[in-house]
Amino acid sequence: MRYLILLSFTLSYLFAIIDISAVDFKEKNEGFSGAVYGSFQKKRGNTEKDEAEYGGRVQYDTDETITWLQVEVEKDEVRGITTDDNAFIHLRHIRQLYSPKWAMEFYTQVKQDKFKNVKNRTLLGVGPRYKLIDSELYGKFFIGVSLMDEKLDYTADELDPAEHNYRVSNYFSYKLPVNDIFDLSFLSYYQPKIDNGSDYMTAAIAEMTIHLTKVLDLSYLIEFDHDSRPPTDIEQTDIVQKFSFVYRFGSDDPFSAYAHNYLQSLEELEDTNASEAIAVEIETVAEDIKDPRDTFAGEWNFANEKFSIFLDGFGSYHHGDGIYDEKLTWKLVSTETQEGVLGAKNQSTKLVIIRFEDEEGRPGRVENYLWSNNTLVGLSDSCVRLFKR
Repeated sequence: MRYLILLSFTLSYLFAIIDISAVDFKEKNEGFSGAVYGSFQKKRGNTEKDEAEYGGRVQYDTDETITWLQVEVEKDEVRGITTDDNAFIHLRHIRQLYSPKWAMEFYTQVKQDKFKNVKNRTLLGVGPRYKLIDSELYGKFFIGVSLMDEKLDYTADELDPAEHNYRVSNYFSYKLPVNDIFDLSFLSYYQPKIDNGSDYMTAAIAEMTIHLTKVLDLSYLIEFDHDSRPPTDIEQTDIVQKFSFVYRFGSDDPFSAYAHNYLQSLEELEDTNASEAIAVEIETVAEDIKDPRDTFAGEWNFANEKFSIFLDGFGSYHHGDGIYDEKLTWKLVSTETQEGVLGAKNQSTKLVIIRFEDEEGRPGRVENYLWSNNTLVGLSDSCVRLFKR
């Protein structure tokens, strides 16, 4: 049985020698985005087979920078014999220069591929990127060049000694939105050694993407990968084709939207607790009351504490250990609208500000509470106080 989960936020060239998506500044809101994907297969009986391919990507965007980290692992076994074993991790930082068209790229990558006899390939690179085309009609076209430090260790040291090379990495990346549901993308690299141009690596990747929904895509990808001087007994050229479903995380993704709203609610609650909310105080008067739930008035109890709240904006507070009742005044506060009484009344949860007075009527402490129907939550103490009416 085969279980397939493929989640991606941007284009992911899963087999490219250096994974770079056609990302641009301000394409996403500031903050984190990410992706995970996995493909797993296990067969038993006439066929003994295990396949696993998985990875993830996390990206952070600001108006002038893009930083992303990607990890990928693939391992296959047939009858206990490993038929594929590779992995890589790639980190890239892109910073805008004096113009939105110009950027500087910094990157590092570590890769191993047992079936290409690559024990470890470590890269460090830096160089400029230029946006040659930025058009709704003709798409986006980027070109980049960088100086790349490459360290290579092979699995068979006696046949292929370790290498330390300096290469020039040249690439161009193009993306064309044909219409609202169909995109074409192309990416190509050429990486010759500085001291020997006949020793080079190159790759070309083309992708067609169909947007099935706001968050789900169908992708077809084909890649041509060529190494002019591969390790001993390794083919120079690899060709890969891949169909996949792509789940994109973003503002239209229900999981991300839920997380965003949840975190936003926590931030608003924190602001309210600190009495920093921008709000308008409003009165509740008798003619506005159509239902008992529309008013804050009533007896509210928690442990040995009790609020007696009156409709006219006054009330009293009694603590079981106290010798007298504290007088108080209360106000409803709308944190979401400036439309007065009805605006706060129609909110499912309302903010209540209670101002206490001492026995001589002098102003005392001020406390904040959240009120919803017959539940009142105290916000001003270190512990949560849950009052019921």
